[in-house]
Amino acid sequence: MERALPVLLLILPLAIPAHSFDEECTAKLTQLGSLYQVRSMMARSYTSSSDVQRFADRRIDELREPLREGGHRWIRWVRPPGDGPFVKKEHSVLAVQGGDDRDRVEAAGGHVYAASVVVPRKRSLFHNNHAVWVGTAEVTYEIDGRPATRREAINQWMNPGTSRTIDLGGIAEHARATLDSATSQRHMKQALVEIHLRQAVAEDDPANPTYSTVQMLQRIRQSPDAATVDAEVAAAEASLYPGGGETLPMLTLLGDLRRADELMRSSKEEEQEKGSKLLKETLSRLR
Repeated sequence: MERALPVLLLILPLAIPAHSFDEECTAKLTQLGSLYQVRSMMARSYTSSSDVQRFADRRIDELREPLREGGHRWIRWVRPPGDGPFVKKEHSVLAVQGGDDRDRVEAAGGHVYAASVVVPRKRSLFHNNHAVWVGTAEVTYEIDGRPATRREAINQWMNPGTSRTIDLGGIAEHARATLDSATSQRHMKQALVEIHLRQAVAEDDPANPTYSTVQMLQRIRQSPDAATVDAEVAAAEASLYPGGGETLPMLTLLGDLRRADELMRSSKEEEQEKGSKLLKETLSRLR
């Protein structure tokens, strides 16, 4: 099985016109080659679903093209449709508004598109929060290697359950947010303020020539079984060889043959008969 792709590459010039050897065709060959590798693995009786998932993870990582400086060439960062992930920094305020000092709160994170100053409703499971005076919030960040800074002079009391958000106008590779805060004398250590650095999420870039292969491997990773792989092989071969005939579900047939053999070795006559019947049915599908 693992030698199938080199052999396929040797015979393809006879089957496909020369002008068809373009990027799309190469991507289809890559997909079929990855499928043959998965099928070859799963044909071995000792291969587990975890083995298949680990292979899929490694192959997906390769196809995304890791970069020397970190990350991947074919991964892009986008804003999530909802709230999405965020880095949170909590701070119990000690400084008293009107005094000489204010508490400085700081948070840092990567792939940030906005920073929020949040005064949550509760400071713990059993205790309500109290108002926090917030001065200036500042975010320093880089987008496409260009440094930038955004400041917002809030300069007001923020009640529990309120927030203020600073949008960065893009997705920063790295961002650091700071703010100064204080509270009333009687609420020292009983007022909680937070910085939320809202982060983008990674998704595969459709511009990747092997995008369809990555999607295929993700489907197999979710359902690493014979039926899934046989269906993916059939779809890939039909795409590469339109009108080439029906693809045999090799893993499903192999599984049935093994099951038939197991039943026929049973000491129970009933199971032996079931095994014999399954064997005949499976062999008939190979004709």
